[in-house]
Amino acid sequence: MEAYFFDLDGTLTDSRQGLYTSFRAALTALGLADIDDRELAHFLGTPLPEMFRKLKPGIIQSEIEHGITAFRVAYERDGVYQNHLYDGVLDILREIANQGRKSWIVTSKPQPYAVRVVQALGLKPHVSGVIGAGLDEKDTKADLIGQALELSGLENWQVVMIGDRHYDVEGALENRIRPIGVLWGYGSKAELHRAGCTDFARTPTEFIKKYVEIQPTGLRPQELAQRYAVVR
Repeated sequence: MEAYFFDLDGTLTDSRQGLYTSFRAALTALGLADIDDRELAHFLGTPLPEMFRKLKPGIIQSEIEHGITAFRVAYERDGVYQNHLYDGVLDILREIANQGRKSWIVTSKPQPYAVRVVQALGLKPHVSGVIGAGLDEKDTKADLIGQALELSGLENWQVVMIGDRHYDVEGALENRIRPIGVLWGYGSKAELHRAGCTDFARTPTEFIKKYVEIQPTGLRPQELAQRYAVVR
């Protein structure tokens, strides 16, 4: 096993407050009523077009683009700075490097914003690359993981995908990569398990002990076929 692919929001960073601010700017722009933080939490890690379609059935593409623009104005002004690393994630990245392996960030956040967050939070020296979505946010997590495999020059059996939402698990399995779910982020164990994840870490310390100090292996053929069938 050569590398770890990490989701960003909800896995390495807690961007909750900045995202809530930006979500609300988008809701206002779309003429939607405000919703409380508990309801907004369900959309953490969700691509914006998908969020808008759930909140406003029948929304047209021009409205989606208008909502995305409003979100980005708020995010660039305030949201990107309302972000912090989870305690212990730097320890994970350092230990991976100590073991002679690489870390990559693979996120549905648009690439320019992902790079800004990585630089602002001092993550750049700890990662080999940052793969983010296009500005139209049409890339699926599976697409992005595929791009990461191509750019890293790695095979699927050489990496694991770490994330906190079902998108991370489904994207990993579509690329025949072993997913590891972290339980300190925005998703639940039940959500991750329904998507096909069977490997979990409750804390960064547990992650290091289970998946860094003891090197994880790739998916065995039978296990791979079983898990991939979940999302196919």
